[in-house]
Amino acid sequence: MEQIRIGNTLVDYRLLHSSRQKTTELAIDLDSGFTVRAPINMSKEEVSANLQRKANWIITNLDKMNEVIRNETKKEFVSGEKFLYKGKRYRLKVIKVNEEIVPSLFFTHSKFIVYLPANVPEDDYPRIIQPLFIDFYHLKAEKILLQRAKKYLVYFETKPSLIKVQPLKNKWGNCSKTNQLRFNWRVVMAKMSIIDYVVVHELCHTKHKDHSKAFWNEVQKILPDYEERKEWLRINGDLLKV
Repeated sequence: MEQIRIGNTLVDYRLLHSSRQKTTELAIDLDSGFTVRAPINMSKEEVSANLQRKANWIITNLDKMNEVIRNETKKEFVSGEKFLYKGKRYRLKVIKVNEEIVPSLFFTHSKFIVYLPANVPEDDYPRIIQPLFIDFYHLKAEKILLQRAKKYLVYFETKPSLIKVQPLKNKWGNCSKTNQLRFNWRVVMAKMSIIDYVVVHELCHTKHKDHSKAFWNEVQKILPDYEERKEWLRINGDLLKV
């Protein structure tokens, strides 16, 4: 993925070069995100210059896409709906089997599959399937957040006394006075750069318990672009729900 800064916003895009392209072509959709197709001999610098000239179009259409996603956040948990995981949206397929089967959810790296008893009515899908998604996200968050924390521990002399995933209300993470770190399982729905920001943010609280200048300086040492990540989470955090 490539990135371009438009104002205070850092925009990810996929760059594809083609011998058949005569000019740059921009496409923004729910499945592929932001894709840029450019002539094969066009440099990244030239592509960036073209994107800057089309900044208003890019921001307007990204906002429209995010608005569509927001309207999808009220889930019915039926086949065809899409659910976020590590920044990407994956389609759900509900399969009814026999009446004895225990409801279960699997992720295949291309879609979510839920198996349900044949006698479950569609009206009961949210009640049965939503907890399956929450369990899935919780388990994945425990693994991913621990891995990311281990990666960034090299920057800290003081180690957390605990790293735990919980359903935190109105917080993405928390660091206690005794350096116990707790993270909201919902963050695993975001892209990895945002997950890393949340992890580094809480690790920095092991040094500074407030949001002083010293704290933010510590964050910046590790993530120089933390402000863009912070802003993304502020704007898009309400999309990370199930």
